[in-house]
Amino acid sequence: MRVLQVGVGDFGRSWVEVLSGASGVELAGVVDPSPAARQWITQELGIPPEQCFESLDDALTGTVADAVLVATPELTHCEVARTALEAGKHVLVEKPLTTTVQDAQLLIETAARTGRIVMASQNYRYRPPARTMQRLVREGALGTLQSVKISCRRDTRSLWPTLPYRYQMRHPYLTGMAIHHFDLLRAITGENARKIYARSWRAPDSPYLHHPAMAAILELECGAKVIYEGDWAPHDTETSWDGAWELVGETGRLTRRIGGGGLEAVVLQLWGGAPHVVEQEQLAYTDRAATLEVLRMAVEEGEPPETVATDNIRSVAMVAGCLQSIETGSQVDVAALIA
Repeated sequence: MRVLQVGVGDFGRSWVEVLSGASGVELAGVVDPSPAARQWITQELGIPPEQCFESLDDALTGTVADAVLVATPELTHCEVARTALEAGKHVLVEKPLTTTVQDAQLLIETAARTGRIVMASQNYRYRPPARTMQRLVREGALGTLQSVKISCRRDTRSLWPTLPYRYQMRHPYLTGMAIHHFDLLRAITGENARKIYARSWRAPDSPYLHHPAMAAILELECGAKVIYEGDWAPHDTETSWDGAWELVGETGRLTRRIGGGGLEAVVLQLWGGAPHVVEQEQLAYTDRAATLEVLRMAVEEGEPPETVATDNIRSVAMVAGCLQSIETGSQVDVAALIA
């Protein structure tokens, strides 16, 4: 599968490395309007100048590609993905798929009309702890799910010196990070969110102009309640980027925490028994390489992607629901945002 990548600044640079090392995938070219970004790709990664393009239109006419990877700023995802779909390309979009439910619906309609695949790269799904938790929950290890607690704390006060816009965003954590955990919640439990109530706040000692911290209470379609908190300017002990998790069911409790040596441990405790560390799933592909493989399987073998836009719109809607709840102070019906 030949892939054309759009966006090679900052996070996009590491995507080029992922693409270049992926099996069954060939980098057809890269697109970025910045001469400095294109020069870096040529000098540091050895991509020939003739494979580096200033615009997507030029790249679409100057290369042969099966798919397009969108690694541009979030607000441009819909426009870039639609252009690629209209050109007959399958599309993999770095999360979030889009910044609004309406844009996600537009991509779904465009993909259906053009007969192409559009999916989100939700790489947190493809990590051993997540797959292990998903298996245990789906196998019924906890019985009927009652509650979930998720907490993510990462000190990002000085993490993005080259990305000042992140410090100026109105809801940087919610729009930049929560999509990972909301999508992971859906993947692990197999449930969609029904209702959301959320709040956010400033961190006075941080470079963020607005709200780098938030909390939400969610109700899943099965009735289970979820407490979610995220903070990009904490004073408390940091969690992993994947977050600290606790799932409680009728027959037991499942947790995910950073354990000894900085490794993440998945621990299962059945009521009346002692907690024990669960051996984690062995995966042939992990992280972003796995999302590429999922796209390849979809394009070449017709295997439906987990995070195809028709499914991922439900994760996008959870973020949109939080935003609406924060702005209005009211509980939000998530399903109504998609209808």
